[in-house]
Amino acid sequence: MVRRRGLPGSERHTALREAQAANAARPSYHALAQVVVRRLAALDQSTGSPDVDALTGPVTEAEYAESGTTFGAPVPDAIRRVVETAHRAPIAVLIERGVVPSAEVLAELVPQLVASTAARAYPDEALRRLMTAHYRAFRNRRSLLLVDLQHQVRVDELPWVQAVARHRRDGDASREGARIALGHLGELALQGFPATILPNRLVRELSTLARDAGIEVPFVEELAADIFMGRFSAKFLRAAALAGEVLRGSLYERYYDIDYAEIALLGDDLPRNDLPGDAEVSAPRRKGWGSANRDPAAEFGTLCQRRAKSAGGGAGHRWSAAGNGTVIEQAQILTTHNLAALVRPIGVEPGLCWADLAARCFTTVCRLVGLVPTQSWPMATIKDAAYAWRQLTFHLSMCGPREQAGVLAWFDDELARHPDHVAARLAPAVAGLRLVAAGGRFDGAGVADGGRARRLLGWSTDGHWLRTEPATS
Repeated sequence: MVRRRGLPGSERHTALREAQAANAARPSYHALAQVVVRRLAALDQSTGSPDVDALTGPVTEAEYAESGTTFGAPVPDAIRRVVETAHRAPIAVLIERGVVPSAEVLAELVPQLVASTAARAYPDEALRRLMTAHYRAFRNRRSLLLVDLQHQVRVDELPWVQAVARHRRDGDASREGARIALGHLGELALQGFPATILPNRLVRELSTLARDAGIEVPFVEELAADIFMGRFSAKFLRAAALAGEVLRGSLYERYYDIDYAEIALLGDDLPRNDLPGDAEVSAPRRKGWGSANRDPAAEFGTLCQRRAKSAGGGAGHRWSAAGNGTVIEQAQILTTHNLAALVRPIGVEPGLCWADLAARCFTTVCRLVGLVPTQSWPMATIKDAAYAWRQLTFHLSMCGPREQAGVLAWFDDELARHPDHVAARLAPAVAGLRLVAAGGRFDGAGVADGGRARRLLGWSTDGHWLRTEPATS
């Protein structure tokens, strides 16, 4: 003990005891938390605070006199992080500070913005407040997954909403406000969470804003694989045709081996008088759409099944959620799951360049793949990694050739920051993307160069190659 601490009264021992006494005199986290609680109690509990710094500053003299907590003691970061969740600020600031950590959390906040925007169409102030509160309450209802392309009641289908509809004034000002909010929200989602697909709650709010702005946009939701009935509504085909307008001849089209010209022909056969942005029902069969009795929406579903089968899933296997997932994923690939819709006709331009968004996606892919060996059943993680890879491919397709080459070359630097097994697992995917960027192609199963290059997809009915343990040298 003397060897470790020194003799009592020695300089070494005295310095140790002084340091221990200083640590013991520091207030506990609990005592500091009680100080912060008293600060928060004086605020309006129904809203956030615009100044988090004032709530998490050092203990004041008055607080010392009241609680006995050390004057000037700083509030620990652990307590500060909790208080920051009550920060009231523009959503962009909350995303930047990490208070809004995901697209799902963003979707929970958006109804407040959309409610006030949608209510602008009501000139009467009292009615506007009522419709704002009504919209927010309606969005808090329980969401249900329905089969056979059915949907829950929509806000504008409620009888009391229809009763006051005659008081709406959908003028240029209200449409312009909705258009601005739509573009702003799209930019927030794209720039804040570039590797994440838009969650369904956010898709619904975007659809509402698009309708109020008078813009026809076929936003599509993520479908549940366990209750998927094998059919897609007509808006999925419209979304795929729109994606073709954005991506014809692009890296994305070549990487996923899409024939957007074929999809455009299918889209041309849809009835032009049936273009609601959030249509849920499948287009009925009608004569006169090119060939007699054609059902373009059904043909789109058949196309997705055929593509899934070529990739090793979907049709040809007995029913399973994974088999359904392979078909749904092909629909997401063809439609870009709303990315193309954000670019056109909404015209979203991210504050960062597309190359930066692609790089952030790749970082996310590396992080997710790094989790694979730590999980007993990592298929959900692999699916998220493949979805981030698809987002990456889209963002990269919006870049010029020089930017694409720069990002693809940077992959090696990013992989070096992660465990060796991440680079080994992702090697076929990286090789595949570089192959296509250089003008090469996969075979029908998404493989090239003797298996050293592969197309990265998320769903699989026969296991996934990302789960294979890399060979050790």
